[in-house]
Formats: sequence, C-alpha cells, structure tokens
Amino acid sequence: MSPHTLCYGGHSGHDTAGSLFTFFYWIMTQHRVLATAAMAFGLVGPVALQAQQSAAPSPDTTGPSAIAYKGVTLTPIGFFAAEGVWRQRTENADIGSSFNAIPFPNTTNGQESEFRMSARQSRLGLLAEGKLNDTKLSGYWESDFLSSGTSSNSNESNSYTFRMRQFWGQAAFNNGVTVSAGQMWSFLTTERAGVSPRAEAAPLTIDAQYVVGFDWARQAALRITDKLGDKAWIGLSAEEPQTLVTAHNGKADYISSATGGNLLNNTTTYSYNIAPDVIGKLVFEPGFGHYELKFLGRVMTDRMYSPTGVVGGGYDSVGHTSNVLAGGVGVAGQWKFSNKVDFGISGLWGHGIGRYGTSGLPDATVDSTGKLIPILAAHGLASLEFHASPKLDLYLYGGAEYEGRTAGTLSTTTGIGYGSPLFSNAGCNIETPPSGANAIGSTGSCTADTRAVYQGAVGTWYRFYKGPAGAMQWGLQYSYTGREAWVGVGGGPNGYPKATDGMVFTSIRYYIP
Repeated sequence: MSPHTLCYGGHSGHDTAGSLFTFFYWIMTQHRVLATAAMAFGLVGPVALQAQQSAAPSPDTTGPSAIAYKGVTLTPIGFFAAEGVWRQRTENADIGSSFNAIPFPNTTNGQESEFRMSARQSRLGLLAEGKLNDTKLSGYWESDFLSSGTSSNSNESNSYTFRMRQFWGQAAFNNGVTVSAGQMWSFLTTERAGVSPRAEAAPLTIDAQYVVGFDWARQAALRITDKLGDKAWIGLSAEEPQTLVTAHNGKADYISSATGGNLLNNTTTYSYNIAPDVIGKLVFEPGFGHYELKFLGRVMTDRMYSPTGVVGGGYDSVGHTSNVLAGGVGVAGQWKFSNKVDFGISGLWGHGIGRYGTSGLPDATVDSTGKLIPILAAHGLASLEFHASPKLDLYLYGGAEYEGRTAGTLSTTTGIGYGSPLFSNAGCNIETPPSGANAIGSTGSCTADTRAVYQGAVGTWYRFYKGPAGAMQWGLQYSYTGREAWVGVGGGPNGYPKATDGMVFTSIRYYIP
C-alpha cells in the first residue's frame, strides 16, 4: 500500500490496525513537528522526513508592503527599539537629553554619572494615500512613548504615556499647490528636498533631543505651498504659538503664563497667546543642492500690573496688556555628493526665537515695568553624513546656540532681565547639604543664565539585514556638550560657571518593512 493511500474498507482487526497505522503515518509525514517527534520514536525514518521537508513550499516573504482599503493605500511604519545611554553627569533624563540643564561639575549631580535603558523611542505609525481626480490625498500618523504623566515612574511598570509625534492630512493639487494641516514638523525645520512633510533633514542621532543647533518643533500647523516652475517653491505656515519667558527680580508685576486648564496639563504653565507663529520659506534647487531662506514672525503678550497699585515708576497705568513683535530669519543648504555624502548647514538669527532651538532656551524676559523683551539669539548647525555602504552610515554634527544678554537694573545692586552682571552665580559650582532624605542639596545662589550651548556628535548605524522582512540595525553615538552662563557675581575662575557632559548612546532597532 502506498503510504499516502488511506484504507477504510476492511473489517478484520488486522485490516483496521493497518488502516490506522497508515492514517497516522500520513499525518506525521505531513507535519514537520509531528514528523520530527515520530522520527525520535522510530516511527518514521530520516529519509522520509528529509523528503517531506524538501517538498514543503517556502514561506512567502514577498507579500504587499501596503494594504488596499477601498480607495486608500495603507502603509504601516515604525520600529522597535532597545536603547541605552551613559552620561558623565546626571541629567535625570531618559533617551532625550536636556542640553540646557547640564549640571555644573562640583554639584551633587555633576559628580554622579548616569546610566539608563529605554524602549520608549519605539515608534508606531501609518501612511494613508489616495487620489481624488487629479488631487493626491495623504494622511500620516506617527507616535512614540517619550512622554510622561503626573504619575509616571520607572519603579516597576514603567508607566509612561503614549505620545503623538505627527498626525496630519494633505491635499496635493496637480497645479503645484499643496495644503497640509495637523501636527507636523515646523516649517522652520530644514528639508532635504522640496517643501513637503516627511522630507525633513532630521539628524541621525540616537539622542531623541537630536543635536545642538538643530531648529525644529512638532506642533499644530496649517501650511500652504506652491511650486514655482521646476526648481523653486514658496510656502507659508501658521503654527501653534508658545512663549518661553524667564525673568529674575521681576517683583510679580507681570503675568506671562498661567496653569493649564481644560484638556491642557494642569501641572505646568502655558503662555498667553493672541496669534499663531507665522513662518515663510523660499526653496531653490537649481540643479546641485537644496537652498532655503526662512522667515519667522511672532506676537508675544503679557499682562502688566503696577506692584504699588499706582501710576508711576515706569507704569503709565495700573494695569494693561503689553504686546511685542518678535521673529527672525534663517538660511539652510543641503548638498549630496555621488549618493555617498550628505553635507548640510543651517542658521537662524533673530529676537524671540529660543524655543525653536533644540536646547529650549528662552524667548523673552521682562524689564522693570513688566514689559516683555524678546531676547536676541542665534543658532547654527553643520552636518556630515557618509553612506559608506548599503549597510553602514556614519555621521558627524557640530552646532551651537547663543542667547544675548538682555538685562536692566532695579537699583545699583539689583539687576533684572536675562544675563545681568549683577546676578549672583556664587553658588553654581558647589555642593551643599541636602534639605532632607532623597533631596539634592541646593546650589545656593545660582542664576546662571545660559550664554551659549555647543555640541559635537559622532555616530554610526550598521544594518545587519535590510530586505522584505524589514531591517535590523545597531547604532552607537558619542556627543560632547558644553554649557556656558553669562558672567555674574562669582561663578568660577573665569568669571562664569561652565558645565560639560560626555554622553554615549547605543541602540538596536528592528524596522518593519
């Protein structure tokens, strides 16, 4: 009898036993797991097993990379990450660093290193694409886990929250006009090509805060762009505003922010806003290189009230609203050499531009009458990315962010504003006793308004595999960051406190195809 023939006809015990044996023999030889077990018990010979394995069809690894749903194509995106960071000085930060909060070397945190592991930069998302006549419609969602709630901690369950990175829709008309709306990278961020979302020249760093000098935000926006021939674009974007204000000795005579209310975070503060930030951009691609000219306009507001309750001393009324204009101009260029080397530079200069730099420096301060004063700032970044092979990328970045001194006086010994030479920095670089259990000692008198933050970063990504099953890659990064404060009273041998931090990052990621 053939081993694949099933016989049910006999009535004798011998025929029935033979039929059952033949049936089980067929089942085992058609299933690899059972066949392996059968061979272990001597029921099936290795020759039969090898023949069954060689005849089995190979799994299909060339399935669709997108899913068709009605008239829409859905493409899943994302990666699964296991990452670690070691810092020379403790920032109490996850995989994203706090460049403007590097502790001074002789403080408690400045004398402790920091090691953390995290999977929170893992990313999930979806690209949806469709077409309506000659108009291309698309939507994009991207999320990770780099946020925290008021009860989040790392004690046991790592109970952190899910974060929306991008969530926007777009209509691209055949006449070159494109309208994008939702949460996306700021139009101020440099693109590698064109002006559309998802073309941003984001650094390749493992550090989720990227690199000093990189200008960016991800926020709600309405963006309209138009293509001018084959080599130029123009665009305008209205974006979510927020003002970062810092002031010392302000006497509580101004109110520039308030605690979050309905559907905002009631454990932090939000600035008063009366108009969106407006960003314009001109982009040129003449044949070699990508060039950008950027413009930023902002309106800042606060509520001023005389601390004495009377007119005088610089107050023209007991209380009124103060609005000021701010903004800046930026340039950027991206060049590709023989598909192996990408080189880029970018710069931004203006008043009240601090929050668009990755270090999160302040936008404005307050004078002696409670009026908002935008702070002069400048950002710069140079990048070099070398694609040595389809498996290996190398990168090198260098950047800096500067905040100008914007200070006044309340008396001959009391300063106000930002970076005043009358502010005390005497306690910035000393360790003091803690106030209680698990409490870091106060640094005492330490204003330390940041004058400049600078950084150099070098790293690599190596892909073990890239194909129909996705991509598996490993990354390593080192960065050296410095923070210098404006000269005050005391603060170190050079007249100002200075902090540096060396950081090492590593990452293993699996990208879905």
